[in-house]
Parts: sequence; structure tokens; C-alpha cells
Amino acid sequence: MKNISIIVPVYNAENTIEKTIKSVLKNKRNDIELILVIDGSTDNSLKICTKMKELDNRIKIIVQENKGTLCARLTGINNATGKYLMFLDADDEYLDNIFDKMENIIQKYSPDLIKFRYKKDEYEQYKYFENDEVFIRKEDFIQMVYPMFLERFQLNAMWNCCIKKDIFKKLAITPHKIKYGEDLMMNLEIFTNINSAVFLNDIYYYYYTNTNSVTQARNNKAKWIKNLQDAVEVYSSLFYYLKIWKMDTIENIRIVRERLEKEINVIIEILK
Repeated sequence: MKNISIIVPVYNAENTIEKTIKSVLKNKRNDIELILVIDGSTDNSLKICTKMKELDNRIKIIVQENKGTLCARLTGINNATGKYLMFLDADDEYLDNIFDKMENIIQKYSPDLIKFRYKKDEYEQYKYFENDEVFIRKEDFIQMVYPMFLERFQLNAMWNCCIKKDIFKKLAITPHKIKYGEDLMMNLEIFTNINSAVFLNDIYYYYYTNTNSVTQARNNKAKWIKNLQDAVEVYSSLFYYLKIWKMDTIENIRIVRERLEKEINVIIEILK
């Protein structure tokens, strides 16, 4: 059994996937495995991944028909042998020493989840808390963690965290094709079911903006109509979680409603 499994959904990522894989493999630890889920790619992604697997036996390749990022991650989870799971997008990179730090935190706290920060171009994600390392138990989530889902976007992403694999046995996540907000949907379930978390102000993830795909996506009206449907489904679920968390006050309901309206208006502007 490995200590950490890194899951990468790969869909037509021939221009970036080698760089992404190298950002994992530059860490020489033998207690990690890299799971590449080829999600119906039609370009040379599989060929590149196969070539790199020949050079490093820590790589595992799984090929499936195109089902979307969420389903690809679930496939990776079902095939992972690590005690902890991490998620990396096929055009992004991990920064140095990430696995040494995760191991350090695991040994120190044995948390259900570790959350770290990311950077994008000149932007650095703002800090979670004033202290650089904060361990939080379940009983303090209402005051310290769940409010982040309401007004901020700090907990939206799946790719800047390390999660105990056993947690996924508790989750009610169905493998359907949600493209817009799938990370938020998973995180709502995860943070509802974990009992502890460590928040780090260290930056270990570099998020790349693919300007070509953004431009193409904006010109794809059908895609954004589907995104609108997904946004309504995912962000409306926040009302459900408010009740589960016993946080369904009038003020919090208002905050969630405004966040849902904001997401919908962003998409409508794109569709105009």
C-alpha cells in the first residue's frame, strides 16, 4: 500500500500532461503512486502517458470513455491504493516538497483532510487563517470552516488538498456528468463527513490558465447552457447543507441565495 495516491483526469492534454507528470515524479519518494485516468482522449495524451510510465513504475494508467472530470476522479479513487488521495489537473503542477510536507502533517495530526494554497500567474490565494498551520476538529467547523462555503471560494477546489481515502466510503456522490461546480459538490460532501482538517498557508500548487480553452468555451453556447444547469443544481445544494450543518438561519440563506444568483448572472453574461 502506498501512502499517497495522486489522481489526474486526462482529456486531450497532450500539450501539458508531460509537464504535469514531471511535477509529481521529481519527488523521489517511493510511497506515492500517480494514477492517470485517460478520459476518452482523442489526441496523443495516452501515448505520452504510456511513454512516461515506461520510465517510472509509480505511474498507473486507466483508460475509459469520456465521462467528465468528476467520473474520472471517482475511477481514480476506486483504483487507488494510497491511504491518502490528492487530485491534480492535467495542465497544472505541484511545487517542490509537497509530499514531504503532507507526510509531515499526516504524522503529526493524522487528519482527515489537509488543505494548502495555490498560485496562478502573479496571484496567490489569500490565506486561510493568520497562523500558517491550523488543526481544526469537527466541533469547530461551524465557526471556522463551513462559513468559507458561503461567501468565499477558498474551499471550491479539489486539487489543493490531501484527503484520507476512507472518507470517500462515506460520500453520497453519484458519477454523473457535472462539469460546472463539480469540485464544490465534492467538497460539500467531504467537509460534511470529515472529523478533522489541517489548513496550511504554504503554497504547493500552480494553477495554469489555458487561454485557448477559455476562449473556445466562451464561444460554445451549448456548453454554457449546460453550465447554467449545473450551476443551479450545485449551488442550490448549499441550501441543503445549511440545514445539515444546522446553519440554516435567515442570514445564511440570504448569503447562499446571493451567491447562487451571482453564479447564474456570470453565465448569463457570457451567453449574451
